[in-house]
Amino acid sequence: MPKFDSFAESLARLLPAELQLAVLGCEIPGLDGGPEDHELQDQLKQSKKLDWGNATAQATELAESGLWLLSGDLDRSHSISQSIDNSTGSFWHGIMHRREGDYGNAKYWFRRAGNHPALQDVFSNSAGDYLDPFDFVDACESAQRRKRGDAERCKVAQWIEWQALMLHSLRSH
Repeated sequence: MPKFDSFAESLARLLPAELQLAVLGCEIPGLDGGPEDHELQDQLKQSKKLDWGNATAQATELAESGLWLLSGDLDRSHSISQSIDNSTGSFWHGIMHRREGDYGNAKYWFRRAGNHPALQDVFSNSAGDYLDPFDFVDACESAQRRKRGDAERCKVAQWIEWQALMLHSLRSH
């Protein structure tokens, strides 16, 4: 089960309580599409009824894209992220394509995301395992294809990436 890293502890205040509990009950996502977390998916199906506090509609939509991604429902995440025409939507979209194994398309969306502000948190907290989204795509692809021990380090860096982008999604939109 994941926990929020110290840089992302404020997610506990930004996410609705029900979603926070479901997120912390998930497995750290794999480099592929899974695993699916049905508890988080059930909570997300009720997300319109949840108290998102002062989050804007766009922030909620961005967060939902990331949460569906975390829950393992790549199709729902994709439907949301591809409809958001900004760098954060493109970043979520890139992560989704990386997890489904469409590495070239992931890089396309990371180019569209540009030098995203969330990357600073990712760089600062990933112990050198995530230098930029393009090299990270290559590292994930290599770990998936070779089934090497690098997969665990990539999963940890991916969790850091998710937290950083979720923070950015909820704070600045």
